[in-house]
Amino acid sequence: MAREDEEAFSRFVVFESMTFQDAFIESRPGPRPERSNSARVQASRMAKRTEVRRAYLAKQKAHTAAPVAVSTDPQSILRLMDQVSAALLQASKTAKAHGADRLANSIKQSLVRHVGRHSRVSQRVENPGAVRTADEGDVERLARRILDIEP
Repeated sequence: MAREDEEAFSRFVVFESMTFQDAFIESRPGPRPERSNSARVQASRMAKRTEVRRAYLAKQKAHTAAPVAVSTDPQSILRLMDQVSAALLQASKTAKAHGADRLANSIKQSLVRHVGRHSRVSQRVENPGAVRTADEGDVERLARRILDIEP
C-alpha cells in the first residue's frame, strides 16, 4: 500500500474493530481532525480506497487466529455454561456500577434465560432419560433473585 495513513486505517478497522471515522481520525498524520461530517465523508472515501487491503488483512487475521477445540463432553459444556453465567453476572454488576441501569437490566434478563437453559442442560446430563427436564419452581426463584424481584 502506497500511503502509510491508508495502511494504518486498514489495520485499525481490521485489528482494532474501529469504525471508519474513528480509524480515519487515528490514522491521520499530524494533528487529529475533529469528528465532523467532513471527517465522516473522508473516512468513507478512505474505506473505498482500502477495501482490497482490508479484505486481505481480514483473511490474514482469520488464518492466524488460534483454532478453538470444541468439546462436546457434557461436563465441559456445563463448565462453559458456568463461565458464561459468571461473565453475565459480572457484566451486569459492572454496568450497574457505571450507572448503566438499562444495560444492567438487559444483561440480567439474558442471564435469566441462560440460567433456564443451564438448568435444562444440567438435568439432561444428570438424567438423560427423564421426560421432565427442569424444576420450574427453582428456575423461577433463581430468576427472581437475579432480577432483584421479591417473591
